[in-house]
Amino acid sequence: MVKSMTGFGRGTAEFGNGKVVVEVKTVNHKYFDATLKLPGGLIALEEKIKEALQKKIMRGKVYLNLSHEGGLLKDHRVSINQNVAKDYYRELSRLKKFLGLADTIAVKDLVMLPGVLNCDTGEESLLRVWPVVKRAVEKALERLIADRAKEGRALCADLTFRAKRISKMTDIIKSRSHINKDDYRRRFAERIKDLTGGRNIDMGRLEMEVAIFAKNCDISEEITRLKNHLENFIKTIAGGHEVGKKLDFIAQELHREANTIGSKASDFKISNNVIEIKSEIEKIREQAKNLE
Repeated sequence: MVKSMTGFGRGTAEFGNGKVVVEVKTVNHKYFDATLKLPGGLIALEEKIKEALQKKIMRGKVYLNLSHEGGLLKDHRVSINQNVAKDYYRELSRLKKFLGLADTIAVKDLVMLPGVLNCDTGEESLLRVWPVVKRAVEKALERLIADRAKEGRALCADLTFRAKRISKMTDIIKSRSHINKDDYRRRFAERIKDLTGGRNIDMGRLEMEVAIFAKNCDISEEITRLKNHLENFIKTIAGGHEVGKKLDFIAQELHREANTIGSKASDFKISNNVIEIKSEIEKIREQAKNLE
């Protein structure tokens, strides 16, 4: 199953007279990277939650927010670091004076600052609440994966459509690849006649020049490689799993072959099709970056 890297999921798990609510959002990123927003008493569960996320998410920037209602934590101890609060107050007072502000610095403002208010939760309490938190996380992940899979299917349909378009344009290029040589023979013969005043043409020399031109402008190998890359592209999509990076690499190879064809060909229609192919490849690369 091919999945997009963007999605959203929400999960809840009830306990006694309350519940845990988990919201997970993912966006594009080269690697797995998780940012968790947890209540103070549940900070110790951060690694466990990240492990649960990594089992389902291979790539992407993950934002998780956890909240709870009711008495989830019963044996926790709240403490205030007075020294840290004092340092904050001193520096904020200096800043207020420097800026000429009349605002008052309230206790409620200080306790919101990092390191001032601490909530220590006992090991026994964490062991008790983890199953509830885990259920909420797993439900959120289930909905997130479904969301990512739905968008992944849409992206794959679009990528497949563009790959087929490139294949059709490649067939057109292949059908016109002989025109380069025939057109060059005609134009070269006319030029010799003009330069020699209409005298007989040295056919041996003409064919030699045409052969050199044909060798330098032969695009048959590039067309073959382009077709092979397209087949590999379609197979990779059909294979599923983590395809984003591989599809982007194949798209780079497609672009390389299209560039070479464009530099060799002198036929106007071939050049136009190459431009269209390169445009489709750029769109493919943009879409591939959205896949896990």
